[in-house]
Amino acid sequence: MLKIYSTFLLFGLLFLLSCKKELVKNDGYTDPALGIPQTQIDSIRKAEDQKQVLLKKVSYQTDSASSVEIMLPVSNYVKEYSFSPGINLTDPQKTTETKDETTYTQGLNIQNDFSDSSSDEVVLIGQSNNPDVFPVSDIKEFNETEKILSEDKNSLLYIDAFGHKKLYYRQYVPATKTYYLYIAEVPKYSSEKLQYAALFSIYSKAKHLLSFDKEALPENLTWEKVKPSISQVELKNYNIYYNSLQKELKYFLKNNDSTEIRKDHFDLYLYRDNAHTQKAMDQTALIADSNFSGHFEDLPFENHLIPGYFSGKFSNDDLFAFVRRLSSNSILVSAKNDSGYVNDTTEYFIISSIKTPKGQFYLISSTNKDGNDTTALMNDYFSKHLKI
Repeated sequence: MLKIYSTFLLFGLLFLLSCKKELVKNDGYTDPALGIPQTQIDSIRKAEDQKQVLLKKVSYQTDSASSVEIMLPVSNYVKEYSFSPGINLTDPQKTTETKDETTYTQGLNIQNDFSDSSSDEVVLIGQSNNPDVFPVSDIKEFNETEKILSEDKNSLLYIDAFGHKKLYYRQYVPATKTYYLYIAEVPKYSSEKLQYAALFSIYSKAKHLLSFDKEALPENLTWEKVKPSISQVELKNYNIYYNSLQKELKYFLKNNDSTEIRKDHFDLYLYRDNAHTQKAMDQTALIADSNFSGHFEDLPFENHLIPGYFSGKFSNDDLFAFVRRLSSNSILVSAKNDSGYVNDTTEYFIISSIKTPKGQFYLISSTNKDGNDTTALMNDYFSKHLKI
């Protein structure tokens, strides 16, 4: 009897162990449509949900008399959008109009410094008497939703038949009878994890589109505070460029050599100033201490501003002025074409001083009038630590 009982226990133990192995196997199972295990997707989503979102208010002029306002992460901006979104809002086989006089008033393209396309992220803003206009059920019906990742009354995250990860998020403001539709398609990055991180980052962005009570105070922004809120895709690209600058500074830039990176809303110009190296000069200190305001040609020291970064933008007889010191390393300056026209064409730039055993370097970029956009924050941090 004891032998039979022992045998029974042995088989029971083996059965439990096999079940445990099966559970582990299932936990790591990857649905072909997902690309990676569900547990990894859940972990990525949780990480994005826990990020603190730093927002700024963005106002876009729709015409001479009106504008729209939305909230975006501090590293994002808007452009006008006039193409069809990547998701069907109505039956593509029919051309019938909606029953409640729904109208589009504005289409906005949400971009960052590394956006690949003008259609990746779109916000459609319009008027409707129907608070349930363009419901999620219609999106599911009129689009190929191969795999639904998340769904509720106002949002849908899914993978289409071609493997594209897409998002639809709707908000309706009864007081103004205005609807906001956030539509996004994640670019096919080489990493599935990066695609999901981008998707859930956009989802967080969409949820905060009208969070006007959560605006970050501009004067309190630093790169240390902003960095944790930046999407993985943006941060990865920023690191590539600043790592490149670091290598140029350490190994390649000599005499008055320079290196430059230019994108639509993002530019970096790093150069070594040989004369300033030999004379132990720092032009950021000279400009700030003198509170300089005049023409480029009136700067009372040898410099490479017009022959370098400002070449093609301004000439020696254009206006250049110190605005304020941003930190011990960086200053905010302005420049303006001195053409005599009344229109204000003032542009703003950050100049950061980098002193190393290899010489005196300067990093220059365009920025906003407050000198606190993402590029300015990164430049100032880089000038002190040679990394971001």
